[in-house]
Amino acid sequence: MVWSKPGRGATHASGRWASPRASVLICAGLIFLFATPVIYRLVGDLLRSPNICALLVPVTTLVCVAHAHLMIQLWQPEKRGLAVLRRTGWRWGPVYAGAIALMTGLYFHAELGPATPLHFASAYADVPEVIALHLVYWAALSITVVTTVRECRALSIPGRPDLVENLKKALAWFVLALAFDLVNVAITAATIIGSTGPRRLDGLNEAAWLATIASSISANIALASQMLRSRRVERQDMATLQPLHDLVIDDEDDPWVVLAPRWTWAGFLNHRDLDDMIAEIGDGMGQLSPWWSPIPSAALNKLVPSCSNKDLGDDWDLTAAQVAATMLHAARSHSVSLREFPPPLRLARLPGTNIEPTAERHHFVRVAQHLTHPLVVDAAAIADRAQATSAP
Repeated sequence: MVWSKPGRGATHASGRWASPRASVLICAGLIFLFATPVIYRLVGDLLRSPNICALLVPVTTLVCVAHAHLMIQLWQPEKRGLAVLRRTGWRWGPVYAGAIALMTGLYFHAELGPATPLHFASAYADVPEVIALHLVYWAALSITVVTTVRECRALSIPGRPDLVENLKKALAWFVLALAFDLVNVAITAATIIGSTGPRRLDGLNEAAWLATIASSISANIALASQMLRSRRVERQDMATLQPLHDLVIDDEDDPWVVLAPRWTWAGFLNHRDLDDMIAEIGDGMGQLSPWWSPIPSAALNKLVPSCSNKDLGDDWDLTAAQVAATMLHAARSHSVSLREFPPPLRLARLPGTNIEPTAERHHFVRVAQHLTHPLVVDAAAIADRAQATSAP
């Protein structure tokens, strides 16, 4: 991406996938509600099917796993292309939809009378449709859970180890939620097998529902913790980016560059505010393009070899430092009303601008972190002196 033209920047990855995350959170909450005896009875009375929640819970669980499966695809750059997502949808869509349709058909085909809430498996252990419903659910859940967990463990986002670490912490809770789903499968299977005789294992059946509730709680913790970590990182990035924003944006000279105010009605920053700031920074850099000079980058290339790793620091990034020095020099040249540099003396494009849009936020943060680095300040000063000397 080259920041040479004004205009609204692209939406970034920080909050692009908020809808799937919210859907998983809603599904996990619904599972918890459906497995609660009071809600179980209430929904059964409203829909005139006493044990409908025994169908809604596995259906919602599969929907929840499907959303998680989708999120894993969207989090990995090499898998979220439209063609790849389409192939994934054609491959896994029939699995989820087919299982849900078959379970629904089996439930309504069975002749079921009222049963005590949470005793569905034990009360109807001798009904073929109920056994088949559970077998379909177990097969679909086992296949999709194993696939989702494998993709969770293989999660990789090039250039963003911090984001991967953040996601994997949340995914650990989600994997636990899926594990509880499999515990539910094992207990329910034992309930059905043990209830085929004269004695019903109602207590064991209730324990299976406890595993379902534990699963929904773990899923809620997974999504909530991930969103809270993301929000904390967004606030940190906005604080880091503010000096760079102030450097390249002149509200008086370029009021049209500044977008909507970056405070929501609730007083809390969100990912859209961060996206707006990144878009403004990109526009501001483009507005300073007539003063982009190759001198700061050349000065850095001469200064760096004489410095030790200790002087450079652990977070040293030459590309980000070159952009930071170029922006410092360009902003000063613009502020003192120097005439635009002749095209042959301008820098055609900034270093490191051939990056993916999803990496733009990380790149800008790195640039902002280097604005006050001594070498960057020295390189910009060298360029200022060279420009002053060559000025007519």
